[in-house]
Amino acid sequence: MVLDDVDNLVVKIIKKEGKPLSTYLIAKLCDISWATANSHCYKLKSMSVLDGKLESGKIGARKKVIWWMKE
Repeated sequence: MVLDDVDNLVVKIIKKEGKPLSTYLIAKLCDISWATANSHCYKLKSMSVLDGKLESGKIGARKKVIWWMKE
């Protein structure tokens, strides 16, 4: 697979922030929809560019996926 413009933008944002980011925050910073950010993050994970984990907050809070650059 080849990285497209959105993939490169997602990688650039995560590198710039220098910390793990949620799918929602990636979408917001890239000015794309959550669904687009989610699909590109999973694509990048399958290419071993990103890694992520499911994180749950307080009781009753929604679960979210946190993404970071793979080393």
